[in-house]
Amino acid sequence: MLLKNILYLPYFVYVALLFILLIISVFPITLILLLFPSSITDPCMFWLMKIISNSWFVLIGMIPRNYNKRKVDFSRSYIITPNHQSLLDAAVIYTSIPRVFKTLGKIELRKAPIYGIIYKAVVITVDRSSMTARAASFRKMKTALDHGNSLVIFPEGTFSNTVINDLLPFQDGCFSLAIMQQVDILPVLFLDTSKRMHPSKFYQCTPGWNRTVYLPPVACIGLDKKMVAPLKQLTQNYMQACLDYSREKGVHGVWEFALLWQKNNPLN
Repeated sequence: MLLKNILYLPYFVYVALLFILLIISVFPITLILLLFPSSITDPCMFWLMKIISNSWFVLIGMIPRNYNKRKVDFSRSYIITPNHQSLLDAAVIYTSIPRVFKTLGKIELRKAPIYGIIYKAVVITVDRSSMTARAASFRKMKTALDHGNSLVIFPEGTFSNTVINDLLPFQDGCFSLAIMQQVDILPVLFLDTSKRMHPSKFYQCTPGWNRTVYLPPVACIGLDKKMVAPLKQLTQNYMQACLDYSREKGVHGVWEFALLWQKNNPLN
């Protein structure tokens, strides 16, 4: 066991150092982009993060693979809801989502040296310290959708520090917003990030595939605020069923399975 842990160390050091170098390399570009209006900053930062995320994963041997992406109409805006299981998820969203989006994140990370500036440029930070702060975050999310962008929100809110097969309970926020803005939910499954780097043993990271699976969207147009709880529960059950199917039978039939699941489980 000691020898195995020793063998993990050089790879982890390489992964961490390469990440730091890439972040430092884009820091001056970020400072320049922050001088421009958000209509310029947002798409430029999106492509910058996409380039460094793909480069990082390829160079460390965690190869991104996306399934069913061509079946999704990305000319529309969505609230994209990935499952959350690893620190890697924040980078995988840039290797898998092809159009400009904003994501939500904890406000505390804005204080991180160098990375905090980049983080502030690409994330809508959620400050739960007061009703006023929460309302301001909500207005930023609404503005992003009004401008035709998608939003990425991890509905679990956090990830487990232990190995579990079930999704954590979903939070209400993204479903309330989807109904308010009449925007469909687009569920996404990250199948391998906990294998590549699990939160409980992040230093024992390993190379391999990083698979992302898109599921058919969950329709929200026409729903009212009374449907927040049923929509949340249906989406959680839907994603869990598709996650279980992907683990047991593979990813190639999951789109058809998902369509059948939705047909047999209508939102009441």
